[in-house]
Amino acid sequence: MTVKPTYEALKQRVKELEQRISEVTKTEAALSENPIVLRAAIENLPFDFFALDKDGRYFLQNSVCIGHWGNLIGLRPQDIQVDETVMNTWIGNNRRALSGEIVKDEVEYVHDGQKRHYHNIISPIKAGERIIGILGMNLDITDQKKLELALRISRQRYQELVETTSDWIWEVDENGTYTYCSPKVKDILGYSIEQVIGKTPFDFMPEEEAKRVAGLYRDIIRKREAFAGLENINRHKAGHEVTLETSGVPLFDDNGKFIGFRGIDRDITKRKRAESSLEKLNEELEKRIEKRTVELMETNRQLEKEIEERNQVEEELRVRTRDLENLNTALKVLLKKRNEDKFELEEKIAGNVKELISPSLEKIKRENLGKRERTFLEIVEANLDAIISPFERTLSSKFIKLTPSEIQVANLIKLGKTSKEIAALSNLSFKTIEFHRDNIRTKLGLKNKKINLRTHLLSLDYQPSPATES
Repeated sequence: MTVKPTYEALKQRVKELEQRISEVTKTEAALSENPIVLRAAIENLPFDFFALDKDGRYFLQNSVCIGHWGNLIGLRPQDIQVDETVMNTWIGNNRRALSGEIVKDEVEYVHDGQKRHYHNIISPIKAGERIIGILGMNLDITDQKKLELALRISRQRYQELVETTSDWIWEVDENGTYTYCSPKVKDILGYSIEQVIGKTPFDFMPEEEAKRVAGLYRDIIRKREAFAGLENINRHKAGHEVTLETSGVPLFDDNGKFIGFRGIDRDITKRKRAESSLEKLNEELEKRIEKRTVELMETNRQLEKEIEERNQVEEELRVRTRDLENLNTALKVLLKKRNEDKFELEEKIAGNVKELISPSLEKIKRENLGKRERTFLEIVEANLDAIISPFERTLSSKFIKLTPSEIQVANLIKLGKTSKEIAALSNLSFKTIEFHRDNIRTKLGLKNKKINLRTHLLSLDYQPSPATES
């Protein structure tokens, strides 16, 4: 059984409708005060602009919105062909706006085949305290999202670089106060980031070092130029000293105002210790080298002195040796001359006997001698043999091998006599003289016919005895 509404209920319903009509009328009146300007403003908005009534139906669109979605007047969001997730987001945001909330959200959906990002803003339309609809806009933030993504990636990479590098990255303001500090400061100086921010670099330096570096920093600020390789000593939280190498670049705001420095600190303590050790080692080596050089110079002086003395001794020895050699040569010459003279004398005595006496004795033998005369002749020959026998061991073979007749012929040949002349002098035939000449050549070993016999015989007179050769 259907229950009919009471009069009071119908009366209340009519009152609510009248109130809604009144609110709509007020809205229309407000919108119609300057419709041309308002419409022009809405049409020229560079983003989607739309309005929905309390029932969730579109009653207003600008041209951009129509271009994106088509004519939506009289339709609800559920009537638009979009992804279910996007649709649920739209409906949820519309409900929140109809409940009086200003909704701001980011929506992602595919438009014209491309994924786009929109910033969705939905605001309730109020007539007094009543909400009679919603206004909405979609701002395309696709490019902005790409930039944000690139920036986020860049920041992430920068953060990773800052946190993984072995150096300490920092920023200071125009007063030199730390405004940023990378976590590496904990490893280098032992302080946390919170303990560094708000402090100055000079707060971590020994007093004298702080004064020195502050003077340099004032000049750097005045120039407002990049600097590099500024070495400074810092005090570690644990108390020991740490040597840093500082480099930085000036920072300016969009108006060109100087706002501080961004820089990097590198721990070079080990390197400086190594350099110091190397310097000490070099100094020690230089001292050793200097000492060794002095020792070597002294040794060289001693050696030079010894060499000089040795050279003097050697020179003296050379002089003495030369004198002895000269003396020895002179003695050899004298000895040779003595032997030659002795040999020449002995050879002359024997030669004279052989050449002068023997032929005469041979001639006498051929004579008719008496017994007594022959006895005397034998005695003379015996005495002559006794005289020349000691000399015969040193004589050249020229007379030892030849007969007395051959010796007589040889002497005449030496005098330049021809065979014919020798035959006449000796009362012998020419043929006999030629026979003697052949015998003489044979006994002297002259097989070569081209060798002149007279020249050879003359050379024998000046040939030294083998016993006298040195």
